[in-house]
Parts: sequence; C-alpha cells; structure tokens
Amino acid sequence: MSRQSSDSILLFIMRHGEAEDLRRDDKSRKLTDFGRTQAVTTSRWLAKYSPDHAIDLALVSPYQRTRQTFDMMTEDNKFSEMQLCDDIIPDGDVRLAHDYIDAMLAQARKLPMNNVLVVSHMPFVSYFVDELCRTQRTALFATGSVAVIRYSLVRHQGELLEHYQG
Repeated sequence: MSRQSSDSILLFIMRHGEAEDLRRDDKSRKLTDFGRTQAVTTSRWLAKYSPDHAIDLALVSPYQRTRQTFDMMTEDNKFSEMQLCDDIIPDGDVRLAHDYIDAMLAQARKLPMNNVLVVSHMPFVSYFVDELCRTQRTALFATGSVAVIRYSLVRHQGELLEHYQG
C-alpha cells in the first residue's frame, strides 16, 4: 500500500522485541531469542503496507534493545535512513516527539516520504499513539507489536488504521 494521498503518510509505531530481564542498566538490555523472532515476524507483517519493502525513515531509541530490533527489521526491509532519537526513550516527552516529527516532515515536503518507522518502548509508544491520534485510549503494546497510523501532514493528526499484536 502506498501513500494514501499527497497530504498523508504512514507512521509505524513499534515497541521493541522481548528483552532480557533488568540487571544493572536498563539502556543496555538486549533482545532475547524470542525478541529477535518477534522483530522479524513484525518486519514481514509490515510488507502489506510497503510491498516494495522500502521504508523511508526509521527513528530508533538509542537503547540496545531498540537498536537490535531495528537491525532485525533490516533483514526484510530497506530503510533510506535511520536516526537514533533520544526523545523516544521510555519516559520521553510525547509532545516534543510529535513536534519533532512534524518539523521533520515539513522539511521533507520537497522530497516526500511515504512512511516512517518509530522503534521505542512502553509506556512511550502508548502515549505517543494517543498524542498523534488525539485520543485517550492508552493501548498496551505487547513486545514486537506495531500501530499503523495514517498521519495527515495538513492537520498534524493521525488515524489509527491497525494495531498488530504479533
């Protein structure tokens, strides 16, 4: 499925795959074998939204488990660009991240994007979907799950199309 219209884009908001238990440092937790499998399964599922397996941009939390999730996603998808983003950590500010995406997409109007993947954490992903769609649902995200949002570049608001739970 390609872009819906010239004034919208698809946003894929994903929670990382299953990670090992917390030890000393939350930032350095790695994916489990099951978490790697979840990332690959989700990556393959996303193909229905991007038949050519091309995703324009990935914004990835700098935590180890999100970077590993992104790495697993590259086995089945081609990414034009990847950026580590300190604003999308577990306790990140969803309004700041929303403003960042709006500013980035406004700059990209000259070279339109069709889709953007955000790989982050709970509770950020739940609150971020609510912020983008202007809802108060606060849906729980299982590890490896992804919300698909059609995002209006004019209204700066999204519509939840699907929530894949893996």
